Amino acid sequence: MRYFVIVAVALLALSGGARAEPALWLVQSPTAKIYLFGTMHILPRQGVWFGPKIAAAFADSQELWEEADVGLLQKQAIPNIMDRAVAPDSDLWSKLPQATAAKFREQLKACHLPPGIVAHFRPWFATMLPTICQLTEQSTRTLVGGADGPEGTLLKHAKAAGKPTRFFETAEQQIGYLANAPESVQLKQLRDAIDEAARGPGDFGGIETAWLAGDAAAIARLTLKDRDQDPDFYATIFTQRNHRFALRIAELLNGHTNIFVAIGAGHLAGPDSVQAELAKRNIVVRRL
Repeated sequence: MRYFVIVAVALLALSGGARAEPALWLVQSPTAKIYLFGTMHILPRQGVWFGPKIAAAFADSQELWEEADVGLLQKQAIPNIMDRAVAPDSDLWSKLPQATAAKFREQLKACHLPPGIVAHFRPWFATMLPTICQLTEQSTRTLVGGADGPEGTLLKHAKAAGKPTRFFETAEQQIGYLANAPESVQLKQLRDAIDEAARGPGDFGGIETAWLAGDAAAIARLTLKDRDQDPDFYATIFTQRNHRFALRIAELLNGHTNIFVAIGAGHLAGPDSVQAELAKRNIVVRRL
């Protein structure tokens, strides 16, 4: 699994009489509260996730913080990102083993992407396609993300309520986590993504069900699986960024504002999570 879907979680059977909601935590100081909400960047279908508990935490907050304004990129940022995503003079197909290329071409059919266009994609950008195409093929409805996903929905709520919105990172920084890797590393990640998708479809409907149930343990298992597959990628995407997220959250606790933080659920799970980083600073995190 790669970063844009690592927020997904394993299957969970819903139990108990109470209505489950996605996971939510609270850290607080004498002067501030910070709610930590784990999101999914892409949903296979639209689920009802903005329940009473999350709504109450959002209402109690004066600001919204998200990872980056990826879903609402400013026009001036797009040319720079596309410059890093596309190499007009490159031929991606010539860099893949013949058998791997054949699998990839078959996967692209679900996305209706012409191989001639994908030929000019840089490997890091193409790495997203096997899973995205798999999601597209399995979903009975249009994939939910961007402005219609959890982050976009929270942005709309914040705007309607007059809450300031801030971001931990820029879109360019997030792209850099993938694009700055050596091409040999990018190609390995692309081959792994193609092979993983070729092994068979995952249950993305079940993934959404599990996220809606707030199964943090399942999220942790998935992130650790990614660590086992690619330790360097895991360190870049999770360990190092979680450290920086925690530092910023610790600083925000010194202020006088209640804040709703919405970041990928993978950052709030496992031994390298934001909560674990906060615990190192003797900051208590409480699951709500």
